[in-house]
Formats: sequence, C-alpha cells, structure tokens
Amino acid sequence: MIRYSIVISVYNQRETLRQALDVLRRQIKNPKAFEVIVADDGSVDGTGEFIRKLRYPIFLKYLSSGVNKGRPHNRNRGLEKAAGEWVIFIDGDLVPGEGFIDAYVRAWGEFPDGVLVGSWRFPPGRAASKWDRYFESRGCLAMKSGLWLPGKYFTSANFSIRRETLNRLQGFDVSFEGWGGEDTEFGLRLEKNHFRIFNVPEAFCYHLQAKSLDDILKEYESFGRFGYPLLLKKFPNEDIFDRGWLLGLQSHNRRLHRTILSALLYPLRSTLSLALLRSLAQIRRGVLFNDTMYDLLFYGHLARGYRKR
Repeated sequence: MIRYSIVISVYNQRETLRQALDVLRRQIKNPKAFEVIVADDGSVDGTGEFIRKLRYPIFLKYLSSGVNKGRPHNRNRGLEKAAGEWVIFIDGDLVPGEGFIDAYVRAWGEFPDGVLVGSWRFPPGRAASKWDRYFESRGCLAMKSGLWLPGKYFTSANFSIRRETLNRLQGFDVSFEGWGGEDTEFGLRLEKNHFRIFNVPEAFCYHLQAKSLDDILKEYESFGRFGYPLLLKKFPNEDIFDRGWLLGLQSHNRRLHRTILSALLYPLRSTLSLALLRSLAQIRRGVLFNDTMYDLLFYGHLARGYRKR
C-alpha cells in the first residue's frame, strides 16, 4: 500500500532529476510504501524520453503538461495524482542529501499533524559566492530543528505535508506567475488556518543549479511587479518583510517615524544606488559585501519592481 508520495517538479532539469531519482532509489527501504511522481512543466530537454526509458524499481508516475504553466500549476497536478497519506515536494534543481527520507520519516512521527519544511545547502566542493552564503543564512535555513516557523518563512522547494491538508487548502494559488510569492502565500494561508509549520533541516537537499547575481536581481524585480502585489491584496494586514518599509514597501503599520525614515532612505533605493551596489557585488563574487548591503540590493530591486507595477 502506498503511504508516501514524492512529487518532483521539473522544467528542463533532466540531469538533476536523474541524480535525484538515483538517490531516492537508494534511500527508499520499502518500495511498496513509496511512489515517485515526476511532474514535468513542459520540458524540452528530453526529460520525457529519459523517463520512458528508465527502469525504476519504485512505482513511478510521469506527468507532462505539454506547455510551461508555472510551479503552482505543476505542484497541484502532482498532488492530484498522489496516493500517499504524506506527500514530499522537491523542486527540480535539488538532489536529496544523506538521510533525506529517514529524516522525514522521523519528523512525521514527531509532528504527525504538522507541515514539515526541509532545507537545502550547496554541494561539497562548490565555490560559493558571497550572495550564496547570504541566502544560506536567511529564514528557515538559519533556524534550529523542530522550531515552529512563521507562515511567511515557509518555502516550497523541499517540504512535506499531509495530502488531506493540502486538499483542504485547495493546493497552491495558480494566480502567481513567474518567480516568488506562491510559497509565502501558501505559508500564510497555513498559518491563517491554524496549521503548524516545523523546521526539519536534517531533511536537506543539495542545490545544484547556481544562479548568477543578475538572474537573482531580475527575479526579485519581477516578484515586486507581479507576486508581491498579489500577496498584499490577499494579506493586507501582514508585513511580509520585517523591514520592508525601510525600502518603501507597503506596511499596515504606518507610523510617522517610519514614513519619515523611509523618505530619508530613498536615495539608497534609487536606480543609481542600485546600479552601484550591483557593481560592487560583482567584485570578486561579493567580497566587499555584507548581509545589510545584500538586503538593500535584493529588496531594493523588489521595491523597484513594485513601483513599476
């Protein structure tokens, strides 16, 4: 009987998928209790052909959308075909690390009604940039095992949830397009409906596909234009980013001193200042930067996208 479903959401990530499936094959001790669902969001890199030729010793389902519809659509399609009581979701640029399955099995026993968020790290031997290290120290990645997470810290790249819970919440909101927002929205919705989210860093994956700094900045600006306004519309009384008001992002707590300080800091989020910060960040992969400067750089681009919406 299938008890656990593992949904891998992929888009043109055939090689990473091959590595992930190989790791899962070795870690799953009872193949009759697990199924693996590959939800393909319109890949054109031969992912479908690779899966059809694969001889996999664990029950494997392959779903192809034919066209790229985005991560919320793709995860929801995977959920529709999941038969297990528990569902693990993994993004296509992740490869499970050592003890991944065992860590989730232990956590299911400890938090049977919770939503579990795993972690990610860069593979050994990779020369990580300063901005890579910045992201490794943010949100749930900086928190200890077993701690309860606020909804806005929820991340969807590697998490586990009861299928019944996800069905009750009607899956991910497909209004979100592009990068950013759908995981934060889902976490806030979990919190609003009184579901507890727990941090399980032992269930970690290796993040194999590095992004350039320019790609990350484009994603933040796109998030500011499209995903962030949707979050504000759905959760008008929630400060999505703790200090976002410093960069001109909307805040429901409109105190006078915040308004004045935000206005005084406006030059730091101007186009010229952001261009200068970007240039400095490129020097020797960010050797001159610290976390505060990255806050200004990334959330400054988010704020710029938000102003352009």
